[in-house]
Amino acid sequence: MTTKDLLLDHLDVTFERETWQPPLGMAVEGLTAAQAAWKPSPERHSIWQIVRHVILWKQGVLDAWDGKVQDEKELERQDWQEASGDDAAWQADLRSLRETTMQIKARVRTLDDAALAAPIPTYANYPDQTLSVRLARMATHDIYHAGQIRYIRALQGA
Repeated sequence: MTTKDLLLDHLDVTFERETWQPPLGMAVEGLTAAQAAWKPSPERHSIWQIVRHVILWKQGVLDAWDGKVQDEKELERQDWQEASGDDAAWQADLRSLRETTMQIKARVRTLDDAALAAPIPTYANYPDQTLSVRLARMATHDIYHAGQIRYIRALQGA
């Protein structure tokens, strides 16, 4: 199995193909905007905020891939946006989550192992990482939040 094959498999099982744990794409299926906006307590994040967080950091991977050095402080400032509870906005964010993930997978399919081993920028004042390491960490981030979403769903009975 090549590095590319391994990464594509990892991206599949952390977003859309269930193996021993439900992936992120399945974790958000069937939720209404109201369910997605619900918080277990005021100081905790909603599922919707988690989805927006994941989209932001996936877009950060794409930006880094394109050579853009990211300002971590600016990303943190944009993170954890409140959710409106509007069904159309929720559906738009779900589409964005899927489209961003599919864009990443499509780009991985075009690469060879040498390209995956190339360094890409991370954040200002941080050392670069290889693209394969960045993608593997992104997928791990996805599955972490999938578990968090499943837990929040269980708390609300969804």
